Amino acid sequence: MMKEFILGIVQGLTEFFPVSSSGHLALFSKLMGLPSELPFFAFLHLGTFLAVLILLWNDVVGLIVGLFRWDKSTVDLILKLIVSSIPAGLIGVFFQEQVNQALSSQKLVGVFFLATAALLWISDEFSGHKTMGQITYVDALVIGLFQAVAILPGVSRSGLTLIGALMIGMVRADAFKYSFLMSLPVVLAAGLFEIKGVTFTAGAFAGFGGALVAGLASLALMRYLTVSSHLKYFSIYLLIPAIVSFFVG
Repeated sequence: MMKEFILGIVQGLTEFFPVSSSGHLALFSKLMGLPSELPFFAFLHLGTFLAVLILLWNDVVGLIVGLFRWDKSTVDLILKLIVSSIPAGLIGVFFQEQVNQALSSQKLVGVFFLATAALLWISDEFSGHKTMGQITYVDALVIGLFQAVAILPGVSRSGLTLIGALMIGMVRADAFKYSFLMSLPVVLAAGLFEIKGVTFTAGAFAGFGGALVAGLASLALMRYLTVSSHLKYFSIYLLIPAIVSFFVG
């Protein structure tokens, strides 16, 4: 149970930091002698889904209320979030086997760690003026394509979607909100899709709890680091798991 709890902590800390939670789960599973089980990993993602829901609760409620009132700007934003979610959803449905194979190659995960590090290094140079309500549907699709690439282990979802949002000219505070709001349907769908393969043991629930608590802490810190333009420091950290991945792979 302790090993599963540690994996939950790893998931919670790395899901929101731009360092790739899937890559770290694969690496820590390897180091602790646990199999890289995609259903269990997806269950841990549900813990971090709940963390996002809690921290962005006001924004989520605002979207729901605006939808029921059929507020044009709210409906428009929801449709853009849906557009951003489609590419990753299609990849998850039609390329699940290839993702599983990528999880089994730790050296490949190391390569993806390095690719994420390179992108994060330049991320703090981007700045913009667009709010969530001002982006176009093309902008939403671009961010969604970044999220689709991040389904690969070692590629950070939060990192790539933030970079995508910043590249199309969003202000940093809104880029943060948009990145994590658009993660909700994808993470929920992935978790529910794989939940049939989860063995619900005490260890599984310990991992879920660890992911939730650590996720809340890391998400709050990530919001500060995004707005203050300090994402590039994560690229330096990513050199460590990349090197370890090459040695243990």
